[in-house]
Amino acid sequence: MKKNSNVNGIVSIFIVVALIVGVWKGPAFFQTIMKQDMESSESIEAASASNTEEMRAVWISYLEFQSAGVSKMSKGQFQKYIDNMFTKCKSLKMNTVIVQVRPYGDAMYSSKYFPWSAIISGKQGKNPGYDPLKYMISSAHKRGLEFHAWLNPYRVMSNNMKTSYLSSSNSAKKWMKSSSSSKRRNVLSLEGAKYYNPSKSDVKTLIVNGVKEIVQNYDVDGIHFDDYFYPALGSNYKNNFDAKEYNAYKKNCKKNKKTAMSIVSWRRNNVNQLLKMVYSSIKKIDKSVSFGVSPAGNINNLYASDRYYCDVRKWMSNSGYVDYICPQVYWSFTNKYCPYKNTVKQWAAMKKSSKVKLYIGLAAYRAGISRNEAKVIGDIGWCSSKQELKKQVIAARKYKQVSGFVFYRYDNMVSAKTKSEIKNLKTVLK
Repeated sequence: MKKNSNVNGIVSIFIVVALIVGVWKGPAFFQTIMKQDMESSESIEAASASNTEEMRAVWISYLEFQSAGVSKMSKGQFQKYIDNMFTKCKSLKMNTVIVQVRPYGDAMYSSKYFPWSAIISGKQGKNPGYDPLKYMISSAHKRGLEFHAWLNPYRVMSNNMKTSYLSSSNSAKKWMKSSSSSKRRNVLSLEGAKYYNPSKSDVKTLIVNGVKEIVQNYDVDGIHFDDYFYPALGSNYKNNFDAKEYNAYKKNCKKNKKTAMSIVSWRRNNVNQLLKMVYSSIKKIDKSVSFGVSPAGNINNLYASDRYYCDVRKWMSNSGYVDYICPQVYWSFTNKYCPYKNTVKQWAAMKKSSKVKLYIGLAAYRAGISRNEAKVIGDIGWCSSKQELKKQVIAARKYKQVSGFVFYRYDNMVSAKTKSEIKNLKTVLK
């Protein structure tokens, strides 16, 4: 109705102006002018719709919560902190927040499967007395922001943590202390860090149950996995980590006269199985909740023999694994090994299912760095201008396959160091 009213108003104004200036040339002339006007109006509306649909998200990691001292905050202080953060996200022209709620086999919400996170309460397993996730979702939605719950599926502990960090209710700790050697294999050690064993059915069930309870109990818009799948296993990758389970699999294949996958393909298949299970479980509960994965940005590394085991080509080209993929393309245009434009082009050229969206992860944490800092990371392009992020958005938009962007991470987006970069970036996020 509003559109028709506007058109009628335009018609009246046009006739009056035409009569005054003497350009009236009959109905045919009028129809041509009106058609051009309507086409122009429709194209403007289409552009606005396109901008609205573009994913503009920011990652908010446990590092934000640590630096802000969330574990020492009261409920009211935490809520004020989140409100201010999400208001700022909105002012940054974001439409989505991706918040890490499981960094180390824990939970920033009330969970049946994972202990309370020490990031929230100061000690793993300790109830903070309120539900951070519930409030964060409410605060995001009040500001018109989508909320995606970011989970690290396999990581239990980093190498600078002691086993005492884990609460007594932690499934990982229970398995590590189990009298069953098979159960103890559910948690693996590598260079001092602890990981859930991707090959074990107990682990897959735990991870899927953790996802299901979030989708069932919270009004999330998405579930998000980051790039921590298999860790880098090094040159001994055929003999370490879950090689024991692979050898058992290979022995079973021989017994049943079946062809065994290589250890590399087998590990990729372990991750593929998990993603399929997660995707299916989400859609059975709520089809509107999206599931996305953010792998490392170097495609060659993803298909290396000793790390990740992320079969992104399969995930991209087939439905049933993910709703979106967001590679972390954290390099400048002039990077020697993975120049930004070429890397985005490689991702855009990958065969893609119509049901899978491609977003590009951008390195806000590298914006505004000094020349010395740029030399240290071997990417001098980050200090050559104050418009790197802006140019990266413009360049990626040229590919129709790219449907949006995710910026890592919030603290860097609001830092004085990146002020000029972010100001320039916002000019193309209108």
